[in-house]
Amino acid sequence: MRKGGGKGKGSSFEREICVALSKWITHGEKIDCLWRSAMSGGRATVAKGKVRQVGDITAVAPEGHILTDFLYIECKHLKDISFDSLIKQNGPLLVIWQKTIVEAEKYNKHPILIFRQNHFPTVFCAGIAAIEYLQIPKGEILIQSGGLCALRFDRLIKIPFALK
Repeated sequence: MRKGGGKGKGSSFEREICVALSKWITHGEKIDCLWRSAMSGGRATVAKGKVRQVGDITAVAPEGHILTDFLYIECKHLKDISFDSLIKQNGPLLVIWQKTIVEAEKYNKHPILIFRQNHFPTVFCAGIAAIEYLQIPKGEILIQSGGLCALRFDRLIKIPFALK
């Protein structure tokens, strides 16, 4: 990848996730209920938390609020996120997950981390409260380590979205 290309890769990944989640929550009817937050979530930092746009993804239509009113969604597409961090109990994935938890708590939301490591499928990580909120069947969870539950993102969006 060319120098500085990581930002473009991350932005593209966020847009891809927004479209997939929009389709999921509307049962395939809409692709634009969610979009990238202003400044990729940095708007909340600049405004010292006095905005509704927090995390990497925000609602841009009423249907999207079912997710963003309760969930803090962080997206990462990295060369190596070290998924084995869950086994070793240290490494980049756990550092990112801990930061996501801290940020979610600032806004009284449940943490979500959606990530992709190069050459691997996209993974959806959430705390137990978010898993329960989204009504994700326990059988879909591939890994549960501490308070983090992980499943493949492609499996998540095949589960019929049940919230109204």
